[in-house]
Amino acid sequence: MDIYSIFNGGNVKPQTYEKKILRQYLIQTGRIHRFQLKTNTGTRIKEIRTTQEFDRYVQTRNMFSELFINLDMEEREWYCCEFILGNDAWISKDENGVYRYFSKTRFGSTIGLNIFDVIEILFCGDQETGNVFQNARNKLEKILGLEGLRDEWKIQQWEKYQNNLEYVRGGRGELAQEYPEVSQFIQKYRPILEYFNTHNEEGLFRAFSYQGEHVFFTSTTHIKEKLGISQSTVTRSINMLTLIGMLVKIPHHKLPRQLLEISNQILEYRKNRGYRGGKRITFYRVPKYDKETLESAEEIVKKLQAAGVWGSLISKEKVTKLFGEAKAKEVFLSDYIVKEADVAAAEDGSDMQSDDYFLSDDDYDYIPF
Repeated sequence: MDIYSIFNGGNVKPQTYEKKILRQYLIQTGRIHRFQLKTNTGTRIKEIRTTQEFDRYVQTRNMFSELFINLDMEEREWYCCEFILGNDAWISKDENGVYRYFSKTRFGSTIGLNIFDVIEILFCGDQETGNVFQNARNKLEKILGLEGLRDEWKIQQWEKYQNNLEYVRGGRGELAQEYPEVSQFIQKYRPILEYFNTHNEEGLFRAFSYQGEHVFFTSTTHIKEKLGISQSTVTRSINMLTLIGMLVKIPHHKLPRQLLEISNQILEYRKNRGYRGGKRITFYRVPKYDKETLESAEEIVKKLQAAGVWGSLISKEKVTKLFGEAKAKEVFLSDYIVKEADVAAAEDGSDMQSDDYFLSDDDYDYIPF
């Protein structure tokens, strides 16, 4: 095996291929046995509680020296490389403050490994499945005695929903005091607001995120059955809550790739069951009910009252007249109608819009999962 083949690109940022070659080289040469862990490695970091805290900690310290007997190296001092025979090596921070182990060939090319790269190379073999970075993080957490760390993003999203539920359920007295119109207005929408804000931390997945916030899809049919109200009431309520800013619809054309794929799978599901056409499902985001959100909602509710449309059926025309076209487009998303023959195109990520074949939320809203 020519280990130097990974340096063809000059200064190498290691990807999966390079790390696999390095691991094979270490195994075949027996050099992998040089990497022995020190004892009592986790005694100083018991205060870490989240994966994000963990990532920041281990990447901004010289963990190579703290963990491995043979990598007990002073920062910015030159040594013989422990990974590749004949190379020089040193440990230093990069421009982002991340510590890396650098290995340099005799012809000047280098490779820089962060601590997760090193753990992956040494401990994550071909039998490992799933996300390679997550596997390396899990191994390092175990080495340091920090298994079971919580995801900071999940905590933040869960706390947002708990904050919102306090307002919705009347646990925050300042809502009625500071935002009296909103407080009164949302009473009849309480069951739906509770529905949209009820997410257990275990059910929050990073794959379902948009601009750093948790998003999800649901159907008006499911909400109707869950809450025991009419589907038309559900649709009108969602539109009204979107208008006042307590619910956000994600435009179809802005869906991240992974969410678009889910939408495509549902379109395919519908096509396979003989539906004539299909409308893309809607993904939702719930903002944090804070001063900014509630002040804006208060102003919108006051404007609705002044216009005499308190609690009445809103339409795109009414919203456009009162709040402008941009706001109307946020409430009433463009409908992406995909006929049976066009589902394949949708699976390629292209959205097909048809003006002559319209399906309302009430007409066509079955979601299979």
